Amino acid sequence: MIVHTVALVAFPLLFLAAFWATCILMAWLPRLRSNAQNRRPTASELARTFVLTLVPIAVAYHLSHYFSLLLTTGQFIVPLASDPFGFGWNLFGTARYKPDIGIVSPYVVWYSAVTLIVIGHVIAVLLAHAEALRAFPNRRAALLSQLPMMLLMIAYTTLSLWIFAQPIAG
Repeated sequence: MIVHTVALVAFPLLFLAAFWATCILMAWLPRLRSNAQNRRPTASELARTFVLTLVPIAVAYHLSHYFSLLLTTGQFIVPLASDPFGFGWNLFGTARYKPDIGIVSPYVVWYSAVTLIVIGHVIAVLLAHAEALRAFPNRRAALLSQLPMMLLMIAYTTLSLWIFAQPIAG
């Protein structure tokens, strides 16, 4: 029980540490390859700039895990539309509709989840690149800064897909 509690706190901190390390590398790498004294963003500024580029990953991860739930339990809206208060009404003729909980096969769940995760990560990479072009003084510095972020997002994608592939154990 204590191990689970510690892991519950430590796991998000591990993601935070990886993000901070990435921002430090993003600030440092363009300086390493350039002699110019142009204004370069600090790791703290980069963290504030790039944290929102991770939102598509979170949304994709959330959608991929709840997609099958939406398709199965979302069908309960059909009879509820005809009898929203449980008074025995049948306003639209759908009060006796029986939801088909087998509507989604495991293959559909798996492939849709993988597709959503990959799309979310691609969107995150594109947003991060757009932010880099704004944050850095030239295109070369922006591209160099994106190497650590790209590696972080590949790691997040791999971890997301690995977690999703794990069997559910009670």
